[in-house]
Amino acid sequence: MSWHWKELIPVDRFTVRLMTPLSDTDLNVITLLYQPLIGSLASSLYITLYRLLEKDQYWCEELTHRQLMAQVGLDLQTIYEERKKLEGTGLLKTFKKSDQGSSSYLYQLKAPMSPADFFQNDVYSVFLYNRLGKSSYLKLRERFSVEKVDSSAYQELTYSFGDVFTSLKHSELFQTSETRIDVKKQSNMEFIQTDQGEQQDILHPSFDMELMKRDLSSFIVPENAITASMEKLILRLAFVYQIQPLEMSRIISQAMVHDEEIHPQELRKRAQEWYKMENGNEPPALGLKTQPIHERVMTNKTPVTEEEKVIHFFETTAPMQVLEMLSDGAKPAPADMKIVEALLLDHELNPGVVNVLIDYVMRQNDMKLPKALIEKIAANWKRLKIYTVPGAMSAAKKSVADYKNKASQSMKRTVKKGQRQEKLPDWLIKERKLEAESDQTEKSKSEDKKESTDNSDAKRRFEAVLKKLHDE
Repeated sequence: MSWHWKELIPVDRFTVRLMTPLSDTDLNVITLLYQPLIGSLASSLYITLYRLLEKDQYWCEELTHRQLMAQVGLDLQTIYEERKKLEGTGLLKTFKKSDQGSSSYLYQLKAPMSPADFFQNDVYSVFLYNRLGKSSYLKLRERFSVEKVDSSAYQELTYSFGDVFTSLKHSELFQTSETRIDVKKQSNMEFIQTDQGEQQDILHPSFDMELMKRDLSSFIVPENAITASMEKLILRLAFVYQIQPLEMSRIISQAMVHDEEIHPQELRKRAQEWYKMENGNEPPALGLKTQPIHERVMTNKTPVTEEEKVIHFFETTAPMQVLEMLSDGAKPAPADMKIVEALLLDHELNPGVVNVLIDYVMRQNDMKLPKALIEKIAANWKRLKIYTVPGAMSAAKKSVADYKNKASQSMKRTVKKGQRQEKLPDWLIKERKLEAESDQTEKSKSEDKKESTDNSDAKRRFEAVLKKLHDE
């Protein structure tokens, strides 16, 4: 996550521009198809920017970001992060102009892809399927579909241009000099477009296209078969299914048909088959991301200490791979995979932070991943604004220390409780005191009585002795 104040402050002005009028279908596509991928805040920001435009207007008056914050009820950091999601999915283009210490922004809204383009997109459709599940995904496809019509049962009666317009003057077909002058007068204007939104290119950033081409056999795959559009498809498939260049060359060779062309559908099919062979039937998810470069602390630095090696590992490894390693190489359970995906999408934690979190929770819970516990910790780390691996490791260490401290204090209380004598109630203490006093009184009486008896006996014996002496 990058900090907004480096680029954006509340007093910065902005205006919204729209080049493509949006239909009700476009707004449904935003809500039902894009929102599961970009989240409710990003889609709400898009709708808000659109509603700032008055009816039939394609520019809005200049506003400040402070006003936008009040309008959407979000802080500027959140608006900045959600704006980037709109930019990344091709729904928004952002332009900045600086003038004498102040900045103004132009937010140019783009129409979403048509439902047909969205569902045929190799990236968006796969991730939407993963987010919604098979049943909901198929229902959405059906909602944006119409039943095919058997045109062979009908006879087309559509009139052509020539059938309707029988005769046109030359001036009606070609621009006159006067018309051209009028156009020049409006050279600073451009027409409103009605095209659907562009398909955003999602490319594999580290895929080595040249290595793949070198590995391809020219006898099987001619060089002209890899066109510019085919390269884009290859990069999209490599991104979604995490296919390496050498493996992709084999998939392309299998997808070749007899006419020496690569059919896109056949290539998609082969890539999907390869993924299923490697990973099973679960579709790929958004969890295959690593820590953003600007949030890494070990960039361009060789790890030396054990702690630095751990940090480097968490920063350069995808959460799904960490989960797999903690499972001794076994394929993670679908429920655990969805938990990791939720940490990335719903809680918006960085991948490196997610790595630390799942490692900490699993090692503290007998290698289990309790959903309630991990979501509680994730929410706490989100509030603490933990974005880096060292920060997450410090938080995890503190949690362990706090847990041990609480356990130690609890043990001490238990031992102390076992050693102490329970305090008797007042009434019982009073009763026992009375009993003790009564016993003491009886004992005294008994001793007095005994002493008196002993004295009498002694007196009688003494008198008897005196009498005996006198008689003698």
